[in-house]
Formats: sequence, C-alpha cells, structure tokens
Amino acid sequence: MAKLKAPLMSFGASGKIAGSLVFFPWKGIDAVREYVVPANPRSAPQQAQRAHMTGAVDAWHSLAFTDADRVAWNRWAGTLADIMSGFNGFIRMYIDQLIRGKPYGRVSDVRVAVPTVDGFDVDIEDSIAGRYFTCVIGTSRTHFPTRVDLVDDTDDTYSLTWASGESGTDYYVKIEEQVTGTWEQRSGIYHVKTS
Repeated sequence: MAKLKAPLMSFGASGKIAGSLVFFPWKGIDAVREYVVPANPRSAPQQAQRAHMTGAVDAWHSLAFTDADRVAWNRWAGTLADIMSGFNGFIRMYIDQLIRGKPYGRVSDVRVAVPTVDGFDVDIEDSIAGRYFTCVIGTSRTHFPTRVDLVDDTDDTYSLTWASGESGTDYYVKIEEQVTGTWEQRSGIYHVKTS
C-alpha cells in the first residue's frame, strides 16, 4: 500500500499500489514507476558470493568479538574512503580474503596493555599454532610508520619490545598476520596512551 503525505503526489508518496505502481522519492522529487519483480540470479558465481556473505556474517557473530574489538573495527572502517560501519568493513575484508583463497583466521579479543615508555604486551585470542603477527603502530588512525614483530610468549599472549617514547602519547595499534611479506589477516585499530 502506498503511503500518502497529502493528496497523491502533492507532498509525496512511497510504496506500491496493487503490485503495479511504485511511488518513491528520487533526487528530491516524487517519482512513480511500474513495479518490477526483482531478479534472483542463481548462477554459480552469485551462489558463491551469497555463501561468502553468509560465512562473513556468521564469522562476525561467532568470533566472539569484544566491545574493544568492535570499537577497533569501527575505528578502522572510519579510515576508509567509503563510509561504513566496522561490521561492514569486516564483511568486506572477510569476503576479499575468501576470494583471494585466504580464509580468515581469528584475530580477535585483542587486548593491548597500557603501554609504558619501554613498550607493552599484546594478548590475542589465538588457538592456531605457528602464526606470525606484526604490531603496526602509529600516532594517527591513518599513518602507521612502525612495524614490530610480536613474540609468542604463550598460547595467546604476544609481547613486543618497542621504546614508545614520551608518556601521555596517543598511539593507534593494529595487528596483522604476516605471510610471505604481505598481511593475510588483520584486526581493527586499537587506541592506547602511554603511562
């Protein structure tokens, strides 16, 4: 049923009438067109893309991201040219990884200890042995000039040695899993301040 704001098309309408006409606003004007049933392609590439999307959404919900992880993903998504949420940024990254043939490995529940001028510890929820992480550090959300390899101390605790400098400095940190010199998995961007 169309929703009218005044006499038809004087102030605007939206919705469909009897499955034949659709009323909608378009670029500031009220428009109407014939209702067309949307196509539902069932090609192999379309089905694969739908499976990727389903997997990505399931991963977002099943990876048990903490509130800090979600804030970090939102912070990372805010640096992209496209305006999107952290959820949408994660979905994009996850699907890109699948298309490249690199399934997403868990980089979640990242806890960056309050850094001192001598460095800090990073905890990562990681149950996969043999992963190699790099901590990428910068003083803004978009510029990360420092890369420091993380040392695997225990099952899910990694540490780094890095002289951060003055106390009271804001740092932005992201975690990347490195394979053959390029990142394969990543986290969002975490914010910390040296004590």
